[in-house]
Order: sequence, then structure tokens, then C-alpha cells
Amino acid sequence: MKISFLINNIYGIGGTNRTVINLAEALSADHEVEIVSVFRRTGAPPKFAISPQVAVRALVDLRPGRTGADRGHPDLAGPTLVVPRQEEFHEQYSALSDRRIIDELSGTGADVVVGTRPSLNLFVARYTREGALRVAQEHMTHLAVPGAVRAEMAREYPRLDLVTTVTEADARSFRTHTPVPGVPVHAVPNSVPRPVVAPSDGTRKVIVSAGRMHHVKRYDLLVRAFARLAPEFPDWRLRIYGDGDEAGALRTLVNDLDLAGRILLMGGFSPIESEWAKGSIAAVTSSAESFGMTLVEAMRCGLPVVATDCPVGPREILRDGEDGLLVANGDVAAIAEGLGRLMADAPLRATMAAAALRNAERYDPAVIAARYTALFEEAAGRRAAARSGYRRPTAARLGRPPGDSAPPESPKSAVCHVEAPDAGWLALTCDGPAGSKGRGAFLLRHRPSSGSRLPDLLLDTERATLPTGAVRHTAVVPPAALDHLGDGRWRVMLSTGKGDPVHLKAGIRDTRGLIDARARLLQAPGAGPVLWNLPYAQPNGALMLRTVRREAHAEASGVLVGEDGITVTGVLCGARTLEHGARFVLVRRGAHRSELSLPVEVLGERSFRMELPLVQLVEDRLARWEDWDWWLQPDPAHRRRVRVCHLFEDFPDVRGAYPYPAVPLSADDVSRFVVVHPSRPVRVRPYCSVSGAMAMNVVDR
Repeated sequence: MKISFLINNIYGIGGTNRTVINLAEALSADHEVEIVSVFRRTGAPPKFAISPQVAVRALVDLRPGRTGADRGHPDLAGPTLVVPRQEEFHEQYSALSDRRIIDELSGTGADVVVGTRPSLNLFVARYTREGALRVAQEHMTHLAVPGAVRAEMAREYPRLDLVTTVTEADARSFRTHTPVPGVPVHAVPNSVPRPVVAPSDGTRKVIVSAGRMHHVKRYDLLVRAFARLAPEFPDWRLRIYGDGDEAGALRTLVNDLDLAGRILLMGGFSPIESEWAKGSIAAVTSSAESFGMTLVEAMRCGLPVVATDCPVGPREILRDGEDGLLVANGDVAAIAEGLGRLMADAPLRATMAAAALRNAERYDPAVIAARYTALFEEAAGRRAAARSGYRRPTAARLGRPPGDSAPPESPKSAVCHVEAPDAGWLALTCDGPAGSKGRGAFLLRHRPSSGSRLPDLLLDTERATLPTGAVRHTAVVPPAALDHLGDGRWRVMLSTGKGDPVHLKAGIRDTRGLIDARARLLQAPGAGPVLWNLPYAQPNGALMLRTVRREAHAEASGVLVGEDGITVTGVLCGARTLEHGARFVLVRRGAHRSELSLPVEVLGERSFRMELPLVQLVEDRLARWEDWDWWLQPDPAHRRRVRVCHLFEDFPDVRGAYPYPAVPLSADDVSRFVVVHPSRPVRVRPYCSVSGAMAMNVVDR
């Protein structure tokens, strides 16, 4: 069969995109599959990697600049006549998109056309050519669809051959509230592939949650629940991954609860599997879920899940008490009780984690694709029995590997996975196109922030041909390589022996080993050179390395912001040690550059503590906004200093994950130095720069 998925925007990020790609790649083992995106608004490739075995094309090209062939088209100003006004994405559609979709569906060569949201399903029902099966996937909770849209669905859906929902509860709701005579409604869950990363070993005291920052996800409940548990479990952390409008309010709540540094807002991250695997517990506290992709993702990475018992979704995925815990919806105390039970009981976590891995196999894409194939064949049988002119698809199954294991078409579409088992160590894996054996090799290319570029570093690369025909390239970046790489940023490239090396796309970045490496470094900083090698993805998805090699380094281990003070703790790593009389030096930037040198509390040969003199900084400021950099002078007899940093983490955006609150202060008297003395408090706030260097600003606006 030829199967065509019609989706709003495959180039963006979201649960529907992810599950459609998973299903399309699994179906591509036996069928010709394409994804037709109504819109394309970016020149970048799709956020989620898509196998070349699945064709992808767009109907309305709105890319920036000259590449966007439809930018400025006069029909973009005309209103859509198909998408109901109450539909969430109504404003995105136009007379142009209507015409392009109708032309696509009326002329499609597909045997099966699958719509993926109510507005597109209306098009599929009304305009798909008679010879193709018409299928509607419903990814939204049915009663969350506006009433006017459901009324339109009731009118148009009788033209369909099949409707699928992602839960049994939603299938029942659909049959009850929007009955479609003669059209079967089946529940088929979303699929989640087996992760590339190894499952979590459950040793790290980290709770992980992920999803868009939207009020329906109720991250505020999760934060408040963790706040109740924080005093009892001081060595546990909470990481929340996702972007969205609620991020600012959530950050404020974290600061109000004095949990900065304990609760980390990690921003968006893709692929997410490596981040689940860093945790020991997953938390889902949504007030509503149409399915619950994050639950299955976490389970496939070996995490037991504590989830609120939403009306649909989690209760069909979790087996309460076996592979996770269902807790009362909207109840902070119940969420805290469920999390606390698992946090306190390591054997229970391990038992539930094993069950989660086992039970989540039923969501494997191959399993779900087989169910869809059977439903398509049943629909074809019904159509053939009802209409004498209908010809059932007769193409033989292709019998090839699923799309997620197919070799890339070219090195430009290859994806590189990275594992960081320890500080300074990296292992690279990339599956290249078929027939590239003997030529491909990893190459690191310097991207200087200033000055000249360092020479390329060609890595010793091993190559092996896989059963799919792809050539697997593997290489190790050992600590010794940092003698060449030094402090800098490097592109991860594949040299093929033909033309310029290709900058590889970032795949999995499994950096959980760096969590343990940081803990060891803070507990027992060594005397040798300080090494760190962190893989990360650029906004365009390309793979980079942030490398560090320093003879001496001061790492902030903690920044405690209280009501009227800031306390800094840290360690000195490398060749230097803290001597009696060591100093903490604050350096004001800009035209009024000055220094404030203060004695530091030496806690040992390599650890220190400092109470920052906030009142003095406020009283003696010379401008309304001042930035002060932090330096450590280990030996008072030698002026050579070491920059205080927060650099050694398992993720690149330390500044975003640690948004410290400000301390509001007022000077007792008007300083004779101040240019403008405000009536409101001056705020002093520590922060980490993009480079990892610590500083603070003193601001009265």
C-alpha cells in the first residue's frame, strides 16, 4: 500500500509530530509512506529526524527569504472556507492552503490517506479521491474539541472509512458524543521506539518531567509537591524539560520557594531519551492528557512514573503499583506522597523500573504499525464489499527494515550519537550511507570565538557495514585529545574523502556520566589538569563539542541566595591550592572598573566559602546597572587569579537552568558616590554567563 499522512507542520515540535513519524517509519518497512505537511515555515530540517525511507513534502512554503515560494501570495489573505473558526489553528489557514490541500487530496496516488487533526480530517473526509481509503486520527481528547468543530465532524465524518483515537476512553467518548453511523472507531495507542540509550540504572537521585510549558501540564503542582519533600530528601533534584508560555511563572515559583539549584528548568531538548535515562523517577502531573507520550517514553527508558489520574491517558498506560503510581488529579499532597514513596524506597524503584521496561514494549512502533495495517486491510475489505467499483490495494509488502534503521541517503542527513561516560571521554557513533566503507572518518573542526582557527583533529575511526547496508562509524575522543582541543568549541564532522567534510546532525547526547563526574570533582578535586568535554546541539541541530582543559579552575559548587545575602561555595581544581589568606576578588566591569578584594573562608586545601558584601556594593555603586565578575586569588602572595565558574555540568545551558533570584537591598544612607539613588530597593542577582563564568549585577531599575 501507499500511505499518506496529512499533518499541519511536520517541521515543528510536538507530540503529534513525534508519533506520526514513529508510525510512518515503522509502516515504511512494508509500505510506501509519505508525510505531507500543510505548512513549512523554516529552512531547517524537521525538529525530529525522519528516515529517507519516508518521503516528506510541504504544500505551502512560507520559509523566510527567497526560498519561501509562497510568501506574499495574494491568496494568503483570503479566509479558509473549510477550517472552522473555533479550531485552534484556524488563523494559520487561508484560501491558498484550502486550494493546495484540496488539490493534493483529489489527485493523490495514495491507497490510504490519514488525517492527523480535526481540521485536516474534514478535508480528508470531503475531498479525498474515491479510490483511496479515508482515515481520521484523533490525537486530541474528544471533549476538548470545540462543540462547533464536533458538529462539523458529525456532518463530514460519515464519508470516512475509519476513525482512530489514542485511548479506549476517548473512543468511547467519541462514539457517545459524536456518533458516526457505519464508521468504526478504534483505539490505537501512540508508539514509542526502543531508545538508543541504555535504560536508567536508577542510581541518580533525579526526578524528570518533560512536556510543553502549558497550564494543562500543571508543573506548578509538581514544583509545590517537590518543595514539600525537599527538606526530607536534600540530595534529590527535579529537572523539568520543555518550552512555553508558563516558563516565566514557573521560574518565579521556584525562586519564591527557595528551590533554585534544586529544581532545574532545562528548556526544550530533543531527542529526549538521554534525559529520561538520567533520572530515577518520572513525574507527569497534567490535569488532562489525550494520551501521555511522556509516560511511555519514560517507561521505555526504565523509569517508574508517578502520574496524576487524568480522565484519559495515564490510567490506560500505567499499571498502578506495578510500573508506577497513579495519584489524585490536581492534588499536591497526593503527588508528594507518590514521589516520596519512591524516593524513599530504592528496591521498589528498581522493581517498578523493570516492570516499566517490560510493559512499555506493547507500544513499540512495529506492534502499533501491525495494528494499523490490519485496520487498513479491514477497511479495504468493507469498502470492496460495499462498492463494486473499488479496487483493493494489491501491492506486495516491501519486506525491508523499518525506516528508523534505514541508512541515510547522504552524509548530510546522517545523525551522530554521543556518549560521555566520564569527564574528558566521548564515544561517537554515526551510521553513514551504504557503500561508504573505507572512506568515512570523524573530524573535529575548531570554531574560534576570536583569533585564528586551530588545526583540524582527525579521529581514529572504525567502520563496519550493518545488515541494512549502512556503514557504522565509531570513534573515541580520549582525554589526551584535549591537549589539542584545549578550551574551545568544535564542530563534529564526517570526512568522506570527497569534497568538504559534513557537519553532522546531533542525535542522542548521553551525558549522564558527567553527573557522576561533577559529583566526584566537587567531593575530591584533583591536582592534575581539569578536563571536560560536553556535546551539545546548535539551534539548527548540528553537533558541537564544548571542550575544557585548564591547569587551574575554580568551580562554584553552590550559590545560596537568602533574603539579605548570597553565599558562594566552591572548589579549586588543578595545580594550585588554597593558601592561608586566600582572597575572593570582585571586579566591576566597564568605565568605572574597580576591584573589591575580600578574605575567603578556606574550608580545606581545595574548598572555600564566601559571604558576598552586598550592602557595600549597593552603597558604593557608580551607575544604575553594574556587573561584578567573581575571581579567586588562591595565594595572597601571588596576584594570579582564577575565574570562578559554573561550567562542569552535563548540559550546556547552565545560565538558563540556574536563574537565581535577586536580593532586594537599600543603602542605610545616600552614598556620596552614587549617581542616582532610587527610592525603590536595589537588586543584587548572581548569574552564570554563557561562557560559564560567574558574576552578579547590581541594578536599581
